[in-house]
Order: sequence, then C-alpha cells, then structure tokens
Amino acid sequence: MKGTDMAAELSWPAAGVARITLTRGDTHNTLTSELLETLDRLFDEAASAKARVLIVTGSGKTFCGGAHIKLFTDPASPLYRNARAIRDDYVKPIIRVFRRLREAPFVTVAAINGFALGGGCELALSCDFRLMADTARIGLTETRLGALAGAGGVQSLAHVVGRAKALEMALLGDQLTAADAKAAGLATAVHPAAELSDAALAFAKRLLLCSPISVAETKRALYRCETAAPDEADRIALDAVLAASAGAEWWEGMAAFAERRPASFRMEDG
Repeated sequence: MKGTDMAAELSWPAAGVARITLTRGDTHNTLTSELLETLDRLFDEAASAKARVLIVTGSGKTFCGGAHIKLFTDPASPLYRNARAIRDDYVKPIIRVFRRLREAPFVTVAAINGFALGGGCELALSCDFRLMADTARIGLTETRLGALAGAGGVQSLAHVVGRAKALEMALLGDQLTAADAKAAGLATAVHPAAELSDAALAFAKRLLLCSPISVAETKRALYRCETAAPDEADRIALDAVLAASAGAEWWEGMAAFAERRPASFRMEDG
C-alpha cells in the first residue's frame, strides 16, 4: 500500500526484498499509535509475501525520531502524567511491535538515513543489521529528557556493543556519529548518504545467496542462545540443526557443493 497519507509504506525493490519506509520525515517519523499499527500490518504483509530480507528506513532527515513527545505534554492526552498508561499503553506496544523484527524468520536491516534517536535507536537495535548514512546520528537520548530506553535499549544494547559501551551510551544520552557507531560495533557499515539505499539493497541481495531455512534457524538460535545456559544453548543449536537438515535446502546445498555449482534456494512453503 502506497501513499503519502500513510505513516509508512511497503515496497519491493527486488524479488524477495521488502522495504518499509517511514514516510513522515517532516514530523521526524515519531512513534505514534498510527505508525505502530501501520508497522504491525506491514510486517504481516511482508511475511505473507515470503520476504527473505526486510529493509526499514526513514525519510527526509530522520530515520525515526523516537517517542511522540506531544503525548506526554498535552493535558488532553491519556498519557499525560499517567505513569501506568505510559508503561502499559505506549511503551509495551512498542516493545511488542519492535520484537517482531527480531523474531521474524527473515533478515531485518535498518538503513539509517538520518537521526535515529531514543525510540528510533531502539527500532534500529531491533533489526539484525544497521547500515548508516555518513551524515546520520544515533543514540539513546532518553536520560536527557528524564525518560528511560525501555522499548529495547536497556534490553538489547549491551548485547550489541558490550556492557561498558552500553552504559556510556544509555547514561550519557549522547548522539553518536555514524563513524563512532561503526567503531562501537553498533553500525554494521557506513555509506555516503546518497548511496545508502543502493548499499542496503546490495547488502540484502548478498543474503539472498543463503538458504532461507538456514538463515531463519541460525538467527533464531543466536538470539535464544544469548541468555541461555551452556547446556540449553547446545540444545537450541541441536534443535536448529534438526530443523535445517529436515528441509530440502540442506540437501540442495550439499549437492551443489559436491557438484561444484551454485546452490538454488527457494523459500519453502510452511
């Protein structure tokens, strides 16, 4: 569905590659209830259409500006001075929507075209990879506003950059340049702003060379093993091996290697 009246839109820049663009850059692509509902629906559409890679990007000068501050400052808002509503009716739904990126069987790539601050940084953290424009900035800026990065920041950042760097970023609330984010391990790669869209698509196409089932099982196992004890991590890995080897892609890959030809992988129905 396309149209500038929508908070986000879905397109297909290549077969198997979906792209969700946050379209309200003029208002910083903030996390309104409309945007969250739209993302939820577009995730369903991408999954139903058998996307193998999903790129998430912004528009204008902003990837995602984070929380919609007016929700907290407008006396008519149900969130105004209502801590339980902020937790249960705003942050909790954001967590649920963002978690879908991590739990998706396909790869998710944040193409960070501009500012990714607060909840925007958390949206990027929810993706498997983060590619940044060299002019973009990213950071968990909540402490500068008296808030807390509870929509994925405190849960995920240390797994990506390590505890020491996570404490530095989350407590100071600084904005990192793309170069600093790359040095910290937060950004996968940095590209000239004019080349980011093409670079993200090229990165996605590299992933299309891989088995969809292998990618899905490897991704799921990696995230589950983050918090698992050693014995449980081994069980997770063995279950992933069982799932992968039960599918046709395992045998296609082995045959292709033996026959010295490229493997031909297609998303299996299921």
